[in-house]
Amino acid sequence: MKVKFLLFSLFYCSLTVQAQWTTHDDYGQDDIINPSAATYHFDIASGPVKANDESLTANYQCPKWFRDAKFGIYMHWGLNSVPGYDGHYGRWMYWYQEPDSSLLKNEILGYRAHAPKVYQYHLKHFGHPSKFGYKDFIPMWKATRFNADSLAAFYKEIGAKFIGVMAVHHDNFDLYDSSHQPWNSVKMGPKIDIVGAWQKACKKVGVHFAVTSHLSNYCHEHMFYQGTNADPKGPYAGIPYDYMNPAYEGLYGKRSPDRIMRQEPEFAQQWYERTKELIDKYNPDLIYFDGPLPNGIYGQQLAAHFYNTKLAKDGTQQGVLTIKRPRGGFTLDRECSGEDELQKNPFLVDTTVNPGWFYMGNSLNINKDGGDSGMGAISEVKAKDKLRMTAGQIVDNLVDIVSKNGNMMLNVGLRADGSLPETFRDELVKIGKWLKLNGEAIYGTRPFKVYGEGIFNMNAAAGKKKYADNLYTYTAKDLRFTTKGNTIYVIAMDWPGNSKTIRVKNLNNRETNSIKSVSFLASGEKVKWKQDENGLYITTPSHPTGEYAYTFKVCLK
Repeated sequence: MKVKFLLFSLFYCSLTVQAQWTTHDDYGQDDIINPSAATYHFDIASGPVKANDESLTANYQCPKWFRDAKFGIYMHWGLNSVPGYDGHYGRWMYWYQEPDSSLLKNEILGYRAHAPKVYQYHLKHFGHPSKFGYKDFIPMWKATRFNADSLAAFYKEIGAKFIGVMAVHHDNFDLYDSSHQPWNSVKMGPKIDIVGAWQKACKKVGVHFAVTSHLSNYCHEHMFYQGTNADPKGPYAGIPYDYMNPAYEGLYGKRSPDRIMRQEPEFAQQWYERTKELIDKYNPDLIYFDGPLPNGIYGQQLAAHFYNTKLAKDGTQQGVLTIKRPRGGFTLDRECSGEDELQKNPFLVDTTVNPGWFYMGNSLNINKDGGDSGMGAISEVKAKDKLRMTAGQIVDNLVDIVSKNGNMMLNVGLRADGSLPETFRDELVKIGKWLKLNGEAIYGTRPFKVYGEGIFNMNAAAGKKKYADNLYTYTAKDLRFTTKGNTIYVIAMDWPGNSKTIRVKNLNNRETNSIKSVSFLASGEKVKWKQDENGLYITTPSHPTGEYAYTFKVCLK
């Protein structure tokens, strides 16, 4: 490694960093630097943004395009789609038995009970992991029906303003033309530059382009390849699993006794180079990290390079970098959740229409609530193209998120062949119809002084747990607000009834005394209204137009 670093120093500036460890909750560590003092090398684009928290915070402002976009679509699709049984298949297929309780407590972040069922499934359908490992799914992945152009056109038609493509999942297999990682979709499997295809398709249809990286912090470093080294008993006892073979270290990572939880400088350096190449080759508008800022100083250097690169290419800083912990210089992402209150800064919610992030098809690994091992326990219940959220639930969540200053990025799991399952397509079409009628109250809007009002009680609904999507039922008395110019949009989360009067307490004449007109947005019909110190009273039309949520347009003088 020292020789390698000395060679790099001929070309790149160097930075010496001392060891620093800081532990966190939920998503792992974002301040971890390196386990031993060493010299590291970075090559970041010149510009005003420096690789430190002060500079990142001072120079970052969420760009207008993102604040206007509100709704995007991204896809979990990759090598993991081939077995289609569990969203963390490569992680659990090597678990012969439940781990020791000490490991569960101290080392295995996010372990789900009954993961050995994935091992049993693999043994039955593909063979023992000493003979058929995760790597052996690569030649099986053909992607014969993948067409980025047609999917991008469809996503734009139904209202997506940005499209995200997975560049690498936790399995360490790159889905682009990677110079630093031979285990990628160009050299192996479908032999397609998937990220490149999506970048061209997004440019063709005129939507913003996003990439997601899920190999992003210490708990994700080759976490797919954990478990035991071999079966402890039975007919295969003592026969090493394929991931113990040094020939496959490029995919599985180097084997060491403490491989479950570690931070290797060599891996962090390669992560930096691989992710930097995504920026330099494909110029994404948004980068999503599935965790906090990855790999300490490497993440800071990467962020500075991204922001400076976007500034140089676009003339203004148009890049968005989302992470899953509040931190200056970045946009906050909430996974399958949201915010309880109106937020000062824009944020992103990534959620999914299908149970599990990847397409599961007829998988048995779907619980009654939907989800893979990252979203729920395993149960022996057959399900085909089951929905995690219906179009109506997605619309409700979108309205709530936007009213609180957020955006939604909706995941749609593609089949292994690259096709969009019909069940998910049908829900997207319904969402698109709603946006065609009500998009004026979503796109390009800004929050009102309060996000809404009504009888919905978050704490009661969630059992005093933090907000999570798809768990709640809103009523017609639950209202959400957005604004644009001299217009306030009042969105009822259900139909109040034909020719009924609803009261909007936050639009009383002490707060807003310059109303010019009120109309039903979906039809354009002017409606009756009156206002006093107790609120704005709106009479609904004689019948609804559309479904799910209903918008009233309040124009001010």
